[in-house]
Amino acid sequence: MSDLPNILTEAAPPPPPPSPADAAPAPFAVRIWSAFTLASCLGMLAVGLVLTPSSTGAETHRQLGLPPCGFYHATGYPCPTCGCTTAVSHFSHGHFIASFLTQPFGFAVAALAFVLIPLTLIGLATGKWFGPSMFALSWYWRRWLYPGIAIFIFAWIFKIISVKTGHG
Repeated sequence: MSDLPNILTEAAPPPPPPSPADAAPAPFAVRIWSAFTLASCLGMLAVGLVLTPSSTGAETHRQLGLPPCGFYHATGYPCPTCGCTTAVSHFSHGHFIASFLTQPFGFAVAALAFVLIPLTLIGLATGKWFGPSMFALSWYWRRWLYPGIAIFIFAWIFKIISVKTGHG
């Protein structure tokens, strides 16, 4: 056997003890981060609101002048993000169930953006971040990355099944 550590089964190392310099990010950095995140979230949801969700469950991105999904046309299977624009558009229009049924990952991204809006507004106003710290996530990346990948894969399988059974 090898003495090499197994990164999949070992626990994440504990974070280092906070030093006074690392205790909290500077208010200016929080405001910059909040402004960037707010612009990204509002921009995505605003574009979703302007678009009309496709009744087919995909191809809403075509309204932006983008080409059809090459992966779908080449393989007959939806790509991993197939339907995400449609799901965000449904979410922006308040059709939450339709958003989830169209593409669960697109729904999750839109819901996260919606939740981040008030957090970013508070961050802009106060210079303090009241949410999961983007400045300290490097220590807990497995807790975010692995579930995110699992949701992404689940959503892709869900979309493939939906398309192949004629539901979306």
